[in-house]
Amino acid sequence: MRSFLHRYGLILLTGLSLGYAFPRTGLFVLAWAGLIPLLAHTRGMSPLAGGKAFFLSGLTFYLVLLQWLMANTYWAGGWAFVGYVLLSVVMAAYWGVFGMAWIWLRPALPRPLAWAIALPLLWAVMEALQARLFTGFGWGALAYSQGANLPILQWAAVGGAPLVAGFIVAVNGLLAQALLSRGRARYLHGAAALLLLAATHGFGAQMLGEPRYNDAPFRVGVLQPNFSLEMKWDREYTVDMVENVAEKSLLLARTEPLDLFVWPEALVMAPIESPGVLRPIQRLAQETSATVYTGAQRWNTDRGGSLNSSHLIREDGAVAGTYDKIRLAPFGEYVPLSDYIPFVQQVVPAIGDILPGATPKVFDVNGRQLGPLICFEALFPHMARRLRAEGADVLAVITNLGWFGATSAIEQELNISRLRAIETRLPLVHSANTGISGVFDPWGRFQLVDRVFTPDGSYRYLPDHIRPGQTLKSRLGGVFDLPESEPLPLPGSQRAFPFLAAAIVAGLAVWRWRRLGLRPV
Repeated sequence: MRSFLHRYGLILLTGLSLGYAFPRTGLFVLAWAGLIPLLAHTRGMSPLAGGKAFFLSGLTFYLVLLQWLMANTYWAGGWAFVGYVLLSVVMAAYWGVFGMAWIWLRPALPRPLAWAIALPLLWAVMEALQARLFTGFGWGALAYSQGANLPILQWAAVGGAPLVAGFIVAVNGLLAQALLSRGRARYLHGAAALLLLAATHGFGAQMLGEPRYNDAPFRVGVLQPNFSLEMKWDREYTVDMVENVAEKSLLLARTEPLDLFVWPEALVMAPIESPGVLRPIQRLAQETSATVYTGAQRWNTDRGGSLNSSHLIREDGAVAGTYDKIRLAPFGEYVPLSDYIPFVQQVVPAIGDILPGATPKVFDVNGRQLGPLICFEALFPHMARRLRAEGADVLAVITNLGWFGATSAIEQELNISRLRAIETRLPLVHSANTGISGVFDPWGRFQLVDRVFTPDGSYRYLPDHIRPGQTLKSRLGGVFDLPESEPLPLPGSQRAFPFLAAAIVAGLAVWRWRRLGLRPV
């Protein structure tokens, strides 16, 4: 046991520390020191040995972070566990390549340049690649651990999640170097880490602003119906679910006028044109003079498959627009890498068989421009940025995480959506079937739905001390005044930062090659 801990203890400690920095535990401060054990352990290793250590640490991290995927064993049996491990291995491979590159690059650089610049920029490049390669899966981006730390998250409006991660890794690197140094150098590196920590949080706090509202605010009703997946798949409940949510929506509108209702993903489990489905929605829209935006499943005859969709129903009852989900959820709606490794589809089947949509949409709703994202799509910052570029002044994330019960997936996804609001400087409406619903302002502050629907056809207000994680598996609703959009600090900088980081890393690699050649050290 002692030999095992000596060999693997620090490797596992980093993976566990970073994993537990994310919700549900939410010990976000661990991210600011979690890499130190691994960086210290790999000092003096060859690139190959260091890459193996980083891979094992990354595997530990993803097995902790993505443990909610094991809930799919209820729906897909043991294959869900295989998919969970396979996805963790693929994501850990990024860490392994990062570790090899870092250890190969480090010796040729002066220590301050290596630990304060090369290390964080290399990590930022890795996270940017994770978010885009092979359709992208950036769930483990360090910025998503910092939901409770709004000052540091404001930097996402400048350089996206990779810039936030860069600051976190730079502090880790400087503290690791302080630990590994002696004498005056130890104090200098420690002081630099503390100065960077204070500066990033101080300037981040200065970026925080207050939401602005029109004299006649745009008002949105958010519904969290908490329907089980068994109900969704049972056709006897298809109409009942729609009627139930329409009644609850009407209850919210009786006390205050609304402009928009937002219902969660996959609430409508039949073609929207079905009379029993469309009529309750039309009645709600006409009685309240409000627009309804709802998630739905639909069949595409031309393509011969099902799509995860959403519809906009106007005040006059007309279906005015449809958006089909473009980015599908791994193992739930498609099998990752199956386009590149065909036999994977036979080994690890997906729970669903969903076709991807083709184009993003922006809907006009009473003068506000609504940019929709469905569940897993909240993970892709470029999709949210494109919606803003196409005129959206509010984002709507509709989701159904009923697959994962009351696991940490729900709180993790909420913090991912928080980053999209901050990056775009747009308010974001978050409507979940079983999870956490409410509205983010453009700086990432969250207002939770505050009304609990009761069996007698009324509602009561939640106590003020209730936290978002305590609203899982509840039938809730809320009415919110929607803030205005805000200008971006540096338009275009989020898209540019990963390329700038990659260019600097490439330049440092050329410098290293010219000084020391390609031989490992």
